[in-house]
Order: sequence, then structure tokens, then C-alpha cells
Amino acid sequence: MPRAETLTSVLPVGFAADELAAGARWVAARIRPAASTRSIAAALEALQAVAHRARRGPVCIPDLLADFGLEVLHIPASQSGTCQLVGLTGEIDQAALCDIGRALRAEFVASGANMLRLESDDGSELIVYAIEVRAIVMAATNIQLTYGDA
Repeated sequence: MPRAETLTSVLPVGFAADELAAGARWVAARIRPAASTRSIAAALEALQAVAHRARRGPVCIPDLLADFGLEVLHIPASQSGTCQLVGLTGEIDQAALCDIGRALRAEFVASGANMLRLESDDGSELIVYAIEVRAIVMAATNIQLTYGDA
């Protein structure tokens, strides 16, 4: 994916608001959402905030989309090694999370995929994968899971 030219050498951290809004529209285009696209974008922003708080290393959130058989792994730029398994804290719209999970699972089924990888401009990665391929994802990313708090 080409990167936009900027006037500064500092890359943006994470996904911009317009990218999160585009993600919300992607979800709404694949399912009949229970939440508004604004709520879905806010949920994506809240999830990004969880990842940013965990800058000290990779974070896996196994219970985020567990009802859909999916897990989420965030890998900060240029970091691998030990990864914490964490649960979510704070308020995230559950209807929006369900919409996100349903849309991702529907896309996995339609495409035959079991993993989705997104890279932000700062080089960090977000990987959503089917629970049954966790070991493959961890091996491919050279990450070992441990339990802890973000």
C-alpha cells in the first residue's frame, strides 16, 4: 500500500479519524448494523486507544470478538517478542463490537480467509484472526503470549 507524502518526517500514530470512519462504513456495507456508523467508528477509535496504551509491546485481546471466533493482536512498530493477553477495560459500545465481529466473520467466510492484517502509517500492525489459527499467527509474528494488563 503506498504511503502519502507528508511535510514532516514524523509518521502519524495509528489510524486517522477518516480511516476509522472508512472502517465503520466497511462494516456497515457488509452487514445490517445494529449500531450507527458513528458508534462503530467510536468503537474502532476506543480499540486503537487500548493499543496505544500498550506501547511497551504487543497486545492480544482474545475476548474482544470471541463470540465470533476472532482474536485481535496489536504489534507496535518494530516490536516483537513477548505479548500480553489482556481484557478490555472501559466503555465500548457492545452493539458496535458485535457489528464489527459479524462483518469480519462474514468477510472471512466469503473470502475463505482466516486472518486480516492492517498496517498503519507508523509501522504498527493490527491482526484479526480466527482463534483456530492463533498458533500460526504467533509463530509468523515471532510473538509469545503471556498474561498481564495493558
